[in-house]
Amino acid sequence: SALFATGHIWGPLIAAAVLSRVPMIALMRWLPNARAGGLSAQTGRPPAQALWAGAALALLLALLSSGFGALLAAGFGAIAGAFAGRLALQKIGGQTGDVLGASQQLAEMAALAALAIWGGA
Repeated sequence: SALFATGHIWGPLIAAAVLSRVPMIALMRWLPNARAGGLSAQTGRPPAQALWAGAALALLLALLSSGFGALLAAGFGAIAGAFAGRLALQKIGGQTGDVLGASQQLAEMAALAALAIWGGA
């Protein structure tokens, strides 16, 4: 609502949406699967090039839609995703589909909070 009150609606929503998907790719790449038979294990690991290309594309789209506030949003989202990954590694030994989904949700909330602090665009 803080973003909407300043008149910034679509830019921050787009930026947060694209940036919040990057931690999912990172956790799939860097964390072991918590369960051998889960959906995440069946999906496999993305190559490093996919992670970096996805991150670069997400950052570009976020910069285009929200300006330099996207850098703060990317940082907040990365911290939230890293927190989710570390917690999952400690508690269940790796990532699952639910962990990936949770990392996306946390990263999106963190990115939106950062954009609200920045002022939206």
